[in-house]
Formats: sequence, C-alpha cells, structure tokens
Amino acid sequence: MRVGREKRSIVTYLALYGCVSTGLVYTAIGTIAILSFLKIKQGGADESSLVAYLDKFVVGRIAIWIILLGMVSYIVWRIYEAIKDPYGYGNEAGGMAKRTGIGLSSIADALIAFTAVQALFGIGSLAESGPPLDQRKLVGNLLQEDWGVWLVIGLGFIIVATALVQLIYGITSGYKERMNVEHLRSWTRKSFHALAWFGYAARAIILGIIGFFFIKAGITKNAQLVVNTDKAFDFIGDHVGHLYFILVALGTISYGLFMMVLGFYFDSDKD
Repeated sequence: MRVGREKRSIVTYLALYGCVSTGLVYTAIGTIAILSFLKIKQGGADESSLVAYLDKFVVGRIAIWIILLGMVSYIVWRIYEAIKDPYGYGNEAGGMAKRTGIGLSSIADALIAFTAVQALFGIGSLAESGPPLDQRKLVGNLLQEDWGVWLVIGLGFIIVATALVQLIYGITSGYKERMNVEHLRSWTRKSFHALAWFGYAARAIILGIIGFFFIKAGITKNAQLVVNTDKAFDFIGDHVGHLYFILVALGTISYGLFMMVLGFYFDSDKD
C-alpha cells in the first residue's frame, strides 16, 4: 500500500505541474490578446508569440524550460490517463470515446511543447507577431502531394473534433471527477465551474477556427489559409465582432485560471 501511495503521489504531481504550466500559458495568451486589442502591447496572442517574446530574456528562457517540462508532464499524465483509465471509463464504446477524447486533448499541449523546443534549440523561426510561417511552409509542402492534401484535411477534422470534445467536456462538467472540491463552500465551487465553462467554450472556439482553416487550406490547396491562435483571434475581431474578441480573450484567461485551480485541487483517480 505504501508503494501505491508513492506512485500515486508522483503521478499526481505530474498532473499538478502540467495543469499549472498550461494555466500560466493560456492566462498569458488571453492577457496579451486584450493588451493587443487595446493597443497597449504590440505582438501576437498565441503560443509561438509568447515563447518568442520570452526567448529574448535570460529569465524568459528559464520560463520556457518550465513551460516545456510542464507540457511534457501533462502529456505524460494524459497518456497515462487514456491507457490506465484511473477514472474507470471502461472499454465499452462510451468509455473508449472518452479515453480517445483525453488523448486528443493533449494535441494543444504537444504543440506548445514543440514551440518551446523550437525556441530553446533554435529550430525553425519564431516571431512575436505575424502568420504561422513554419506551419504554412510545412502545409505547403504537404499540399504538393495527393496524400498530403488528405493529411491536412484530416488534421483539420481532428482539430475540430478536439474543439467539440473541449466544448462538450465543459458543458457536461466532465472535469468534476478530476477535482476534489466537495469540501469547499458552494460559492467557491460555483466560481470554479464558471471559469471552466467559460474557459472550455473559448478554447473550443479558437480550436474550431484553427481546424476549419486547416480543412479549407486542404480543400483549396492554399497553405496561406492556415492560422494559429493569434490569427484565430484576428478572425474573430475582424469578421465576428470586437465584443466577441474580448469575450474569447477573457474566456482564454478563464481557461488558464481554471487549469491552475485544477492543478491545486487535482484528484488523480476515481476514488
């Protein structure tokens, strides 16, 4: 029993560290989006832009290492969660669908980790603003092949599916079983749930836009249509409305705050 508790403690700390790191990243992205909207700060509001900005400073590079290790920790936890099934979803169709959704949800974390690796080891080109040049170059190369076109379209559908999973997860409060908050006051729990609902909706919108443009890029064979988080925000501001831009930015901050709360009150298994 003692060994089991030690193992659970290690896994729990992986999840906690990953949640807090993820929370810090998205809180920063949402804040930058609002500052950019108010013309207080120049630069993009996405993972690559944030890492590019941090990479200019010694302290920033330390922060990038912290982000990278946090993302890796969270990805390891999500893989563990999908394979070991600590929440008892089971092997039936519904349970397997949930476990697949868990795996898909780690895609965004993997992209952040890759961006951190790019900055730390000088791979590719990161800029504080502008379109995702590396992604567009890669997609452009893929679109020259018939199989590459289908790969880009398929990736777009996977991102859209991930967005739907995030939205459903937030609406159905699927995160509840991962939080040990029953001992807290009612208003505190309600505040956490409000952060989660708002945050997961915002993340779903951003991911949905990114996935949509991946699909459109594949269908039209135009890599210039590929967008990142920053350009997804721009699309909302330019084509949907400034109010919705602010709401999604605030939702992104809410998602970040919720992830930090989730890390603090994380429950690592069904018990």
